[in-house]
Amino acid sequence: MEEKKKKRESGEEEEEEMKMDKFYALLRSFRDARERRRRELESEMEEMNKKKKMKAAREVSFESQDFTTEIHFRKPPLVFPNPIPCEEKKKKKKKEVQQPQDLTLDLKLAL
Repeated sequence: MEEKKKKRESGEEEEEEMKMDKFYALLRSFRDARERRRRELESEMEEMNKKKKMKAAREVSFESQDFTTEIHFRKPPLVFPNPIPCEEKKKKKKKEVQQPQDLTLDLKLAL
């Protein structure tokens, strides 16, 4: 009877050890997966930072020298004609003067 009991105990111990080995293997795999994911995220962040730096380097930045140097144009500036010719202005002024004074309102108050 004692032999059966010992066999059971040794069999149970082996099962217990197998379960513990599986448990520790599972823990290791979780830890490895977590470390892999952490490395992936770090590399993604590094790539994003590189892209931001490259973009910032491409952007235009102004310096004080940009505003202190003289500007040299290639062509002389264009001269635009007056949109209303002088003759039309004179005609409009004459029309305003020739309008009858009867159209004005009497705003005096009387009691």
